[in-house]
Amino acid sequence: MNQPDVAQFPQGHILTVGSHQAKIARYLTSGGFAQVYIVEISPSNEYTGSNIACLKRVVVPDKIGLNVLRAEVDAMKLLQKNKHVVSYIDSHASKFSLEKGSYEVFMLMEYCEHGGLIDFLNSRLRNRLIESEILNIMSQTCQGIAAMHRLHPPLIHRDIKIENVLISKDNVFKV
Repeated sequence: MNQPDVAQFPQGHILTVGSHQAKIARYLTSGGFAQVYIVEISPSNEYTGSNIACLKRVVVPDKIGLNVLRAEVDAMKLLQKNKHVVSYIDSHASKFSLEKGSYEVFMLMEYCEHGGLIDFLNSRLRNRLIESEILNIMSQTCQGIAAMHRLHPPLIHRDIKIENVLISKDNVFKV
């Protein structure tokens, strides 16, 4: 399955995502079938109190892909207030006008301003982590995974790696 070539949104572009207005502040990255942006949202995220969020834009080729993303959104909603899971804010899906039969999905999520665990670990190559730091990271990450496993039915992450652990503005590790 090939990912369609989708142009990036320019800085300042405004989108409606559910009940939120999202203004593109900066493109972050892309991977797989998604583009990720930092956005300014209105209204602010009620959970974090911030008007800065992360926007994940995904183009899926068919209804099967759309249903997979809907299941992801449903799981994110159930985990929304868990301290160790990136918080869901809002989402929207619609038909993608550039490719027949495909859909475009937008997901607003908490922006973890301290970046990813991989960047943190790379910054500590010379000054290695001590045992208590390692245990803290593992404990917080496992708490997020355990919250997923406590759902009925349990949610299995299927892509646990250091690139998928983020660090919030309060230095909380989140999956």
